[in-house]
Amino acid sequence: MTSAKRARVRSGAGPQRPAKIAFPAGKADWHPSMLPGPIVLVSTVDAQGEPNIAPKSWISMMAFRGPVLAFGCHRSHATARNAEEAGQFVVNFPPEALVERIWAMPASHGAERIARSRLTLLPARQVAPPLIGECKAHLECKVEAVTRMGAEVVIFGKVLAASIDEDCVGSSLADQYFRLRPVFFLEEGVYGSIDAAKRIGTACPAEQTFTIVELSDPPGDQDLEAHLAFLRSLRDSGVLLMAGPYDGSPEDRGRPLPGGMVILAVPKDKAREIAEADPIVRSGTRYIIRGWKRTF
Repeated sequence: MTSAKRARVRSGAGPQRPAKIAFPAGKADWHPSMLPGPIVLVSTVDAQGEPNIAPKSWISMMAFRGPVLAFGCHRSHATARNAEEAGQFVVNFPPEALVERIWAMPASHGAERIARSRLTLLPARQVAPPLIGECKAHLECKVEAVTRMGAEVVIFGKVLAASIDEDCVGSSLADQYFRLRPVFFLEEGVYGSIDAAKRIGTACPAEQTFTIVELSDPPGDQDLEAHLAFLRSLRDSGVLLMAGPYDGSPEDRGRPLPGGMVILAVPKDKAREIAEADPIVRSGTRYIIRGWKRTF
């Protein structure tokens, strides 16, 4: 074996990889972010029992035994003060439908924030802080330890009780995560979501049944805002996977193009009802319903 061939074997020569370049060490300067953080709403109560809700994204499981989780928080925040003083907190897991309200939360505080966010507070089973009704899952925690790191703290909590919306369990793996729809903070003003769970070691890592509504014409300007508002309502209700127009690429010129497609996690009969309620269909756009199975 020649020295050049030995070098290729050692280096795992194959398709050329991108060059490594320097990148900022501080998370605020990461574009793209390498560490997405689960977006949660932490609920606490103060010494008078008044509830507080705050969005957090620096949170992770710390230990199976306990189990123990931890989240980061600035020491000046009511969440940190309340958690330390009361020794309890609840981690609430919001669906994607709440992200606009979550991003608006820092503009208000305390009771005003709860009122503006239009969230429903429900009693927890084992702790004083409330559950948030619009969230999909909840972890009730007792403070185990607090680690101070300058102006910030890491609060460790033992999970005492957990609850989840009934429709997030009992179905297929892919459907469970689609209904839970956890969201992640990426960078300021940017988030991501999980809409499919995929199994390792299977020929088709994702198996999920959807229905496609294929629209025959793109919406006109007068219908576009109403159509987009309708799509947002479908996303917020948890049935919309994705939607968008087809592009009119050069190779498509000379033949008619459908306007686009809407992919829904509902049976065909329900998809037809949804299509008929779309403002652009009511204004005359034709559509076709197709079944589709997602496998990747």
